[in-house]
This record gives sequence, C-alpha cells and structure tokens, in this order.
Amino acid sequence: MSETTDQRWARYEKIAAGQFMQSNDTRIQDFFERMEREGSAVFADCYSGDMSFFNAPRRSDLAEIDIACVGVPFEVSAPVRAGARLGPRSFREWSRVRGPVHDSWRTIPFDLCSVADYGDIPFASPHSIDACVDQLKDIYGQFREAGIAPLSVGGVHTLTHPILAGLTGGKPVGMVHIDAHSDTSRGEFQGNRLSDCSVFLNAVLDRAIDPERVVQIGIRGSLTHYWDFSRDVGMRVIPMDEFFEIGVPGTLAEIRRVVGDGPFYFTMDCDGIDATFLPGTQLPEPFGLTTREVLQIVRGLRGMNMMGADIVELCPPYDPNGISANIAAAIGFELLCLLAESYATHHKKGRKTHW
Repeated sequence: MSETTDQRWARYEKIAAGQFMQSNDTRIQDFFERMEREGSAVFADCYSGDMSFFNAPRRSDLAEIDIACVGVPFEVSAPVRAGARLGPRSFREWSRVRGPVHDSWRTIPFDLCSVADYGDIPFASPHSIDACVDQLKDIYGQFREAGIAPLSVGGVHTLTHPILAGLTGGKPVGMVHIDAHSDTSRGEFQGNRLSDCSVFLNAVLDRAIDPERVVQIGIRGSLTHYWDFSRDVGMRVIPMDEFFEIGVPGTLAEIRRVVGDGPFYFTMDCDGIDATFLPGTQLPEPFGLTTREVLQIVRGLRGMNMMGADIVELCPPYDPNGISANIAAAIGFELLCLLAESYATHHKKGRKTHW
C-alpha cells in the first residue's frame, strides 16, 4: 500500500528534524561530535576567532605533529610584483570554510593524522635572501628529523628550494610542479643565484629533487629559454600547447610513469592557473590551466607517495574580492587530504588531531 500525501510529508518532516551539522555517515558524525567535545567549531565563521589553517590546532612542539601547515611570508626575491608575503594570512582566512571532510572521498584528514597550524616562519632577516633560505633549510630539516610532512603556503616560489633541501637531506625525491614558468633559469638574476627564476635548478644542484622524476605542467609564456635546463637534465615538461592535446588523462598518465611509486613533492605556483580564474598572483599569465583542470590533476595523485606540498605566489592585494585565496585554500584542502592519506599509509602512527 503506497503512502498517502500526509504520510509522505510526515516522513520528510522527520528526516528534516536534525541538527545543523549532522551526517548520516556515522564515521563523519562521530568526528563532528568529537570536534565539538574538544572545543573546535565544526563550521567556523571565517571573520571571527583565531585564524588557523583549516581550523587545525596551533602547535609548535614537533613531537605532537604529523602534518604541519606552515605560512611562509617570504618575498624578498620577488622579481615582479610585491604582495606574496600576505598570502598565508589570506589563505588562512578562506581555509576556515574548507573541510573538514572531503566532499567526494569522505576523507577526514584530522582522523588520520595529527594536523597542526605551525604558524608563520618568523624570518630573522626578512630582507636577506641568503639568510631566509638558510633559515628555511634549518626548519624543514627539523621537520624531516621529526618525520613531519609539511603543507606550506607562500610567499614567492624561491622558498620551495630550501624547503626541499631541508626535507630531503640530500636524498632526492620526485616532484609534480604546476606553474606557468619552469623556474630553471641558469645564471644569476639581479645579482643572486637564489631567485624565483632558478628555484628548481638550485634544487637539482642541491640533490633535493631527481630531475628524471619531475613533471612540470602548464608551462607557457615568453621565458621559454628556462625550459632548456629542465629538458637537458631529464625533466618531463608539459607546456600548455601539449596539455591542450593530451588533457588531464594524458598528463596523469605521464605523472605516474615519470614519478612512479617513490616519494614526491607537490608544488603549485598560483600563476599556473589562468589569470581569468586566479588574478591574485605575482606574475599572472593568460592561456593557462582552469581551476577544474587543476582539481582533476590534484585528485589524480591519490594513492601516490606524497611527502610534502606547497602553494606559492598568492598575492591578495591584486584580488581584493578574495577569489584567488578562496581557490588556493580549496586546492590546499585537497592537498591536505592527499598528504594525510599518504602519511597514514607510509608512517602508520595511528594518531588523530586533538584540539
């Protein structure tokens, strides 16, 4: 016997009689209730309270951290426009409404690992490239010794070289790199070899990355001579012209072929995304990747051995509406989920985030 109209509407009313943050998935519901018991808002107001990455607890004791979310307000080597040092602050604001559960995979990174907001790097000499690079190498070397996987937000791309050097300790890893520029220029820029232009050339020379396990995606623009070093040392460069032909599936196939099963680092310069979608970056480039394509590439890395990641070159002053920071934070949560899954698989510590 079928329901009457009144019975059907009564059923709808019963289903609707729940709480604001309530899930039919008992695992997710248990997590929501744990967050509330530990004093963390399940859904945070991004304009009030303490600003932390993805509402993670603030921690500085490395022994308590599996995944460290780190702000790197470094821009002394910015070759074009200033403002990247404000990236971590804006990212934090928008990250508060990202997560805590992945909408497709249902991954809860805070149930897999101890995730923490480590804070911003307090540069002792913020106007000295060499001093900042040395300080980052030291801090991320401590992360390596403590077994921490970092998710860093910058800041100009120069920062990725010392992060990689510190994390790897001379044992090179693979890399997936989304960018408009290959950042492998030879020689000096403005009198210094440590610059945005030579990030990954320096990382190769420091034995931080294995160039034959590197894929660079979305490369375009006028600085094509940078690509020479990349190709000569064996990096797989996928310029936008080729990406138009092979698309996301072909790109993911190349990533898995080149990077393989070993540990790798993910880095994304915001200018890898077309300036139509993400204008708030130091050197916006047209004719780039869409946000949807970047999302598909990032999600396609699931199951691989990611040991760290960063998002750099977010320049909030050039996008006062916050669209760019919102996109960066959304991609950041995808990376946090990937890092948590990878960390749980390869470290097996079995501890959770507690507020």
